[in-house]
Amino acid sequence: MIRKLSFYLSKHPFQRHIFFLGLAVLTVAINGYHFGTFDQVFHITFLKKFLDPALYPGDPFLDLRWYHFSFFWFPFIPLLKAGMLEISMFIIHILTVYGTIWMFWALSNLLFNNTTTNLLVVLALIFPHIGFPGFQIIEFSLLNRTFVLPFLLGSIYLYLRGKKVLAFGLLGLMFNLHVIYAAFVLCMFLLNELLTFKWKTWWKPLSGLLAFIVLGLPVLIWRVQTGSGVDLTLRPEMLDLASRGLLFTVYYPFALIPHVIGNLVAGVGTVLAFLLGYRKSPPANRHQAFRNFTYAIAILTGIELVAAYVLPVTILIQLQLLRVGVFLLYFGMLYFAHFLVRQYEDGMLSRAGFVLLGLSFILLISPLAAILIWYLLQGLRKTRFNPAWLIPVVVLFEGLTLFIALRTNLMSTGFHIYGPDSDWRDVQEWAKAHTPVETKFITPPHLFWHYTPDWRIFSERASVATAPEMMEIPFDPAYESSFRTRFEAVAPGAIDRFDGNYMKTLEITEEAYYTNSIEDFIYIGCQFSADYLVVESDQPYDLPPVYENAGFLVYQLPDCVP
Repeated sequence: MIRKLSFYLSKHPFQRHIFFLGLAVLTVAINGYHFGTFDQVFHITFLKKFLDPALYPGDPFLDLRWYHFSFFWFPFIPLLKAGMLEISMFIIHILTVYGTIWMFWALSNLLFNNTTTNLLVVLALIFPHIGFPGFQIIEFSLLNRTFVLPFLLGSIYLYLRGKKVLAFGLLGLMFNLHVIYAAFVLCMFLLNELLTFKWKTWWKPLSGLLAFIVLGLPVLIWRVQTGSGVDLTLRPEMLDLASRGLLFTVYYPFALIPHVIGNLVAGVGTVLAFLLGYRKSPPANRHQAFRNFTYAIAILTGIELVAAYVLPVTILIQLQLLRVGVFLLYFGMLYFAHFLVRQYEDGMLSRAGFVLLGLSFILLISPLAAILIWYLLQGLRKTRFNPAWLIPVVVLFEGLTLFIALRTNLMSTGFHIYGPDSDWRDVQEWAKAHTPVETKFITPPHLFWHYTPDWRIFSERASVATAPEMMEIPFDPAYESSFRTRFEAVAPGAIDRFDGNYMKTLEITEEAYYTNSIEDFIYIGCQFSADYLVVESDQPYDLPPVYENAGFLVYQLPDCVP
């Protein structure tokens, strides 16, 4: 069936793109779509400040908006002003996922010219897949890094087809939207050019690089104008705070922390997936280019390890080089899909074995699972074992995984186009509707998660300090001092207890926040000019609330005595 469907789609472009669009909607429904949470807590807040500079007065967090070197969000300003931000972002996210599916198909077709491989790899995008250092292929919100992904894959596609100036030019345009991911692909291109350099065509890589520089110039000018430039200073204290707080996995690959171990194991799976598929590929220039791309990934990872463990140069910390591993996930998915198809077409897998491995590849969170099952089948080839018996096991295992992920809030399916409907959002909207724009709040700093918005998102009011702010410190190292002072005030002693486990970070922060007495909060309010205190309803204080709902209490802090 999969072979017939893949052949049909390959012969009918219109139906193929309708299929891609339908697949995009299904993929987003399963992975979830969320507005105003996770990394959007920065971008949406900054976007509102750009539209209305009067918002969040006296909140130093908003000054960081100038250090997010991306032009991606500016076109959304008129949409925000027109009240169309949420729906427009949702539509663009669907189209972005559609484009990502399209580019995976196109790259697969260019590399392998096998319709079954094309279909298998795009079907594997439906369910969450994680590589190293823990990022999904399809994420659950619109971000500049998710938006540029199909264009970066398209740039690789153009490059492999020999249209290198166009590839570098497109990459330069994407550099203006997401510096880090575009820089990763640029390094891949440049290393391949170096390893395949020929004097008789010396001008080709230079012309491509020139196209990248010219089209990427706007964001480079922006960075120079901020005064940050290329910062070569050593900042171990900044790396220590950012990594021990919420960003350990983007700097360090090794730790006895469950999700860090899981990320590393998943990363090993992407390496094996690529190697197995690469061995089955013909010695063509396109495949050699992908081999060289993986060399670039290895080099960048090595540089990051030196920066993290030995030499914490600021610019290297800012680039978060360990995140280049997400491209190995993309490459591993492409090559392992072809490996499975070749195994079946070469008679090395029975039909039942191919169905088993195909479902494992599509459903399970890491290609390592399918690889292990493949090795198991290899060991059982001389027996009468029927692989079909394992198919329901794989399906049940995936069902159990999804159930646990949903119950523990590690996954949230469905379309949440306008953000979460919760008590936390309700209290934010009360603040927006009933307090002046210059009002500042002391808020629970730990209330932030993949699907939980930061205080500033819906309240449009300043907060003394919140946990996600520490994720932004590397962008402006000077911000660290201000953050430490404010965060230590609202969550005393928490920073010293952080150990790199971001789940524990939020638990520690919550515990520290509620060690404050009402007298402490009054003092903090006077120290940072805060007018109100927000606490969870199961942690009440001896003050009359000015607002409450099922989850939260809001107290007006008394005037400060000189």
